[in-house]
Amino acid sequence: MKSDEKKRHASGESTSSSEVDPGDYIPTPPDGGWGWVVVFSSFMCNLIVDGLGYSFGVLLPLWVNVFQESRGKVSLVGSLLNGMYLCAGPIVSGLTNKFGCRAVTITGSIFATAAFFCASFSENITVLQLTYGFLGGLGFGLIYLPAVVIVGYYFEKRRAIATGIAVCGSGVGTFIFAPVNAIMMDVFDWRNLVMIQAGIVLNACVFGMLMRPLEPTKKMKQFQRKAQMENAKKKAIRNRKRNAHSDSSMPGANDFTKLNEIQKRKEETDKRTNSENNDFMRGIKAHEIHPRIESGYAKTSQPKPFLSAPRLRHDSVHHEKSDYSRPMYRQDIFYSGSIYNIPQYKTSGSDVREYVTSITNITDVPSPSCWDRCSCLPISVVDTMKDMLDLSLLKDFNFLMICIGNILAMTGFYVPFSYVVDHALQFGIPKTDAAFLLSIIGITNTIGRLLSGLLVDIFKLNALVINNTALVVSAILLFVEPFCTTYELLVTFAVLYGLCVAAYISLTSIIICDLLGLRKLTNAFGLLTLARGIAGVYGPPVAGAVYNATGSYNYSFWLGGLMFALGAACHLVLLLPCVKKKGQEIASNEIVLVEEEDKTMLPSSNDEEV
Repeated sequence: MKSDEKKRHASGESTSSSEVDPGDYIPTPPDGGWGWVVVFSSFMCNLIVDGLGYSFGVLLPLWVNVFQESRGKVSLVGSLLNGMYLCAGPIVSGLTNKFGCRAVTITGSIFATAAFFCASFSENITVLQLTYGFLGGLGFGLIYLPAVVIVGYYFEKRRAIATGIAVCGSGVGTFIFAPVNAIMMDVFDWRNLVMIQAGIVLNACVFGMLMRPLEPTKKMKQFQRKAQMENAKKKAIRNRKRNAHSDSSMPGANDFTKLNEIQKRKEETDKRTNSENNDFMRGIKAHEIHPRIESGYAKTSQPKPFLSAPRLRHDSVHHEKSDYSRPMYRQDIFYSGSIYNIPQYKTSGSDVREYVTSITNITDVPSPSCWDRCSCLPISVVDTMKDMLDLSLLKDFNFLMICIGNILAMTGFYVPFSYVVDHALQFGIPKTDAAFLLSIIGITNTIGRLLSGLLVDIFKLNALVINNTALVVSAILLFVEPFCTTYELLVTFAVLYGLCVAAYISLTSIIICDLLGLRKLTNAFGLLTLARGIAGVYGPPVAGAVYNATGSYNYSFWLGGLMFALGAACHLVLLLPCVKKKGQEIASNEIVLVEEEDKTMLPSSNDEEV
């Protein structure tokens, strides 16, 4: 403990939280500028990850013939690839919080490239499952989640459109890679094809380098204030030389005098705040609190000191100034809709800086968990893991229904992506045309994501109703697919299925916020991602096992439809009057809580920045 303090003093940082003004260390999203470059990089990362993952069905018939294995066993390669990058979400979130989006994305690209390269030397299906599926899926997880987080980190007011553009990469990637894989299968053998895919994945390094971390605005504000003071002085001197009037009558001098008075008031306020914080910290130090006692957070019954943003706790002495700029401490980091619908934004008076400060999750004291024993892990990683994997949320009936519904629906979600191409080939449809069915699902998936976002954000329709409608229609489509025996009917199925599953995937964060509130978004998103990943791993192999048992894909698609129908039933329960009323009470309680927190803030004109 003492050695750590010496290191901090040697580096010019103080362990006293009284010197930390959170408002100066929390980056404000620019909502543009370099953010559009970040959106492009996220778009390309989604294009690579989901494009290769969703187009696996094109490779399924090839590897069935090469390895002479059952379709269920071969489909496990693709299901591991798609499922593992979702299962790795909570772990990758912790790494992203510690090392940033850029470093994690570059590492994931290199890791996945190495996994694909090793997969090209596979001699049996088991090695291919380990390299291409499991390790490749972990690498994709290191690429995918930072690509989602970085957009929410750079955008607030324009987040809905920025996120919509970024996630369209998934559909565009499927549209591109499905026919490209079919063409490359005719030109190269499968080993060279996988090596080419490895080279494509390596390009994510370039896009990861574009994910520049945001810097706090404190230094920039100090520079601007100093520049304004200097300009005022120069203007006053010029006017004094040019005019014979008294200094007090000069416009430039008046500007200088006003700036000087504001600066003095600011300094007096800072001194008063620092004095109160020092008194508070002396009370903490008297108890010799260790930063990792019990839950990893210092606990005290003393009142919070007065701050310009009192929602941020300063009794968490183990946190450093850099922690305030970490992305995963923001409660809305996974929110994909418009922030105009969030109570915290409304109560902040539409001030982005105040809103971002209010939703910084470093303020909360999480309950003790098994992660507190991981003393070897950085505290920023532990905080994220505790937040995302808090199983106590399963006690909430609304979330429990969402979680079970997602597990059931995701069991059938990947069935068309894995088997619609092989099913079409059994009808005598040419390989290129069969692969194009996945392209159609991809491009309509892109359109569906944009439409569902417009319906919720612009036309103010209920996200849960749209989601439930999409689930019901998806179930019907999977029941009908076995009767689509012509290419035209299969195209119709692909168009409608792509539109429906887009709404199911893209509205998740909005539904969570509507039912559970923003404070539980990160926790719910982490558990849902894990649940979806697990279902994505076993779903296609189970459908493949049904094909092996029956000799027909009809039962595999019917199984997928049944899973979608059961998942839709779990979500429809949330629309029952009694359950819906409870969800509305939760939402209203959050609004009241936010308003009460706002009343604790004591704004002063002396705190305004020049």
